[in-house]
Amino acid sequence: MKFFLTILFITLFSYCSSIQVVDKNADTVPGFTPIKDNELANRYAPLLAIGSEHGDPFAIYYRASKDLEGNTHITYHYFWEKEENTHSGTGPFFSRNIYTGGIKLQKTMFGKGDIEQVSFIIDSYGRIGQVEYETAEDYDPSKFGVKHKTILRKEQHKEPVVFKVMSWNHLFDYVGDNASNSSDYIRITPVYFTQKLWEEYEMVKEKESFFSRSRAHKPYEIEFVE
Repeated sequence: MKFFLTILFITLFSYCSSIQVVDKNADTVPGFTPIKDNELANRYAPLLAIGSEHGDPFAIYYRASKDLEGNTHITYHYFWEKEENTHSGTGPFFSRNIYTGGIKLQKTMFGKGDIEQVSFIIDSYGRIGQVEYETAEDYDPSKFGVKHKTILRKEQHKEPVVFKVMSWNHLFDYVGDNASNSSDYIRITPVYFTQKLWEEYEMVKEKESFFSRSRAHKPYEIEFVE
C-alpha cells in the first residue's frame, strides 16, 4: 500500500511542477463598496437541513459589498473543522491518506479546516435575485475526489433559503425558500469575516501554484471593513 501511495504522490508532484505561478489578486474591486451589516447578514443567512451524515459547520462568516446600482452582494462562508470521506473502497482510502489525512495535501494546498460558500445578490428593495453555490456533480462517494459544479439560480428567492449538505466535502443541494421557524434546520448566527481571520485561514495566497491555492471567495470580498 505504501508503494501505491508513493507512486500517486510522485505523479501529483510531477504534474504540479508544470503549473504556472500566479500573482495575488488586486487589493480593490472597481464598482464595489464593502459593507459590514450584521443585521442584514442575519436576516438573509441560509439555513441547513439537519440530519446530514457529513457533519454540521461550527461557524458562518460573511463579507458583503454594494455595487453601483445599489444591490447588496453577500457571501456566507461555512466552516468545518475538517472533511473526510469515510466511505469504503480504494478511492476513499487514498483520499483519507493523501488528501485530507496522511500527508494532508489539502491543508498544504488551501489551509486548515474546510470552508464552503453560498452567495446572494439582494436588490435595493430587499429581494434576493440570485443565489450561487457549489454542488457535487454526479456524486459518487466511492471515488477519490468530488467534481464541483457551480449553480446559479437567477430568480427571485424568499428568505430564509434552505440547503442541505450532500457530500463528504460539504457541497450543497438547494432545498427551498421561505422556511418556517423549525427544528428541522440548523441556524447559526453569521459573524463578519475579519481580516485577521481571513489571513489566518489563508483565503487569498500571495502567490498561487498547485500546492498553494486561494480558497473560494467572490472578487468583491478582498475589500473589507475594519
